[in-house]
Amino acid sequence: MSSSPDRYAPSPGREATELAWEAAGARVQDANLARLRKEDEDADRLFPPGPVFTDALVDDNVMRLLGTALETYGTAKHAAGRMDLFQRLFDGTGDNAIPYTR
Repeated sequence: MSSSPDRYAPSPGREATELAWEAAGARVQDANLARLRKEDEDADRLFPPGPVFTDALVDDNVMRLLGTALETYGTAKHAAGRMDLFQRLFDGTGDNAIPYTR
């Protein structure tokens, strides 16, 4: 089975579209986290301040901090039987949740 040689060629248009999609999802997650911070002290305590999901798109250090925070928060919510709070971080980010045009 062969693939098109253009399949893996750099495509600025495709990369810009993917980044726009990721940025839209990150903004939704930042809004979800902002709401959670107000009602769940673990969310406020464990996640770095600010729009961490958006910042993680362009800053590898923030990406590492976010990964650690997600793991720690997920573990805490699992132990407390409150995975619903963890899952709320991702509300509105599904494949059909964010408007997307090609």
